[in-house]
Amino acid sequence: MIKEAAIRDKRDGTVFTGKRHGDIFAKARPPGSLKYGEQGFITDKGKFVDREEAARIAFECGQISEKKKELFSEDLY
Repeated sequence: MIKEAAIRDKRDGTVFTGKRHGDIFAKARPPGSLKYGEQGFITDKGKFVDREEAARIAFECGQISEKKKELFSEDLY
C-alpha cells in the first residue's frame, strides 16, 4: 500500500516525505535544494518506489480505481 509522497535526493539517497510532493518542495531548506530529487512514494513497508511502481501498487491495493501509468499524490486524496 502507498503511504505517502516522497522525494529521494539522487546525490545522497536521503528521502523526504509528505502528503503531497508540492508540500515536500515547499518545506525544502534551502529552497530549491531538492532540484536533484526523484519523485516517488513510500510504501507501508517503508520502501521508496517510483511513480510507475507506485501506480501499480495503488491499483492492486484498491487505493485508486483505474490503472494508471504513473501515480501522482493528488490521485490518493
